[in-house]
Amino acid sequence: MKTLFKNANLIDGSGNGIQKNVCIAVENGIIKEIVDDASVSIDKTADGINLSGKYVMPGLIDCHVHIISDASADPAAALHKFTRVDFTMMAVKNLEKLLKGGVTYIREVGDIHNISLDLKKYIKDGSIKGPEMHCANRIITMTGGHGYMLGREADGTDEVRKAVREQLKAGADLIKVVSTGGVMTPGVDIHSYQFNTDELTAAAQEAHKAGKKICTHCHGTQGIKNSVKAGINSIEHATILDEEAADMMAEEGTYMVPTFAAIYYIVKNSKAKGIPQFAIGKAKEARNTHIKSLRMACRAGVPIAMGTDIGTPFNRAGISSAFELELMQRAGMDAADVIKASTKSAAELIGIESKYGTLEAGKYADFIVLTENPLKNIKTVQSLEAVYKKGERV
Repeated sequence: MKTLFKNANLIDGSGNGIQKNVCIAVENGIIKEIVDDASVSIDKTADGINLSGKYVMPGLIDCHVHIISDASADPAAALHKFTRVDFTMMAVKNLEKLLKGGVTYIREVGDIHNISLDLKKYIKDGSIKGPEMHCANRIITMTGGHGYMLGREADGTDEVRKAVREQLKAGADLIKVVSTGGVMTPGVDIHSYQFNTDELTAAAQEAHKAGKKICTHCHGTQGIKNSVKAGINSIEHATILDEEAADMMAEEGTYMVPTFAAIYYIVKNSKAKGIPQFAIGKAKEARNTHIKSLRMACRAGVPIAMGTDIGTPFNRAGISSAFELELMQRAGMDAADVIKASTKSAAELIGIESKYGTLEAGKYADFIVLTENPLKNIKTVQSLEAVYKKGERV
């Protein structure tokens, strides 16, 4: 069945501005063509949806999500309270919230019990509602490293290779490693690097020879440089850049996924009961350099992709992804670049740009409908008129 979305103001995700009064023809979930609305002949067999005065842009792609977390004040402590069934139920609810919030594709970058890999199958067959997923399965960290509570601990190049192979065996779409300390893990310093460069290189080699990409949790400057040298595809957070690190990332085409929401919600809720004091202190420290780091990356020409770290304290599915766009703009990016980072660039990072990320013929009809122009008011992405996945309204 063909559906015509008529009279739309289209922002296709490519960064080319607005195409006014277009008709988007969708058939079997795929965009067949996009033409000037005035040139469309009446197709009596097609359903027609009038989007006059509305703005259409691609569905958001969130490159850093943890679907098993309840986003409580101390998610790490929750690991000891919940069963696999509990985590699965939380994940199902989070996936539905993400989709309703305009997110049509995610990278799930760290869970347990293979939950995301199992749920991915049910999303594909329509049994549950949610965005499509690329899944890293378990994160790989050094013994006692950031995220060890839910990660696969490994030390030395041989163990790291084995840990990567285990995730690939389980069906992981990408690999995630840990290069520095993190905010939510006690006893680790966000400045200090963790895996050595040879260990990171071993992980990257194993991922790449299997045709997979690899990302890394990384705050500190030396950890960023080690990761770029090792061939990591994206630096998650990258809160403490210097000019040399930014230039290295730009030269290698290494993506930055800033995740402003994670730091924002911890600092905003710093007086709330339950957030560990060590996490608040580290979040405030990271906040002081985070905006400077993004601006440095943009000046250097580092590719940027949107991500949120949903699942960290008070960083909730269905809300944070759209808010991340506002935070990226506050940090200095213009609206067009923010939208591109959340659509086209995010798809390119994941490696799904042939079917996702921009609205054009031959790609999936994943899009959101807005009442205002997001190029003039990025906050309008937080108040959706409608969400469509493969041409079907959510």
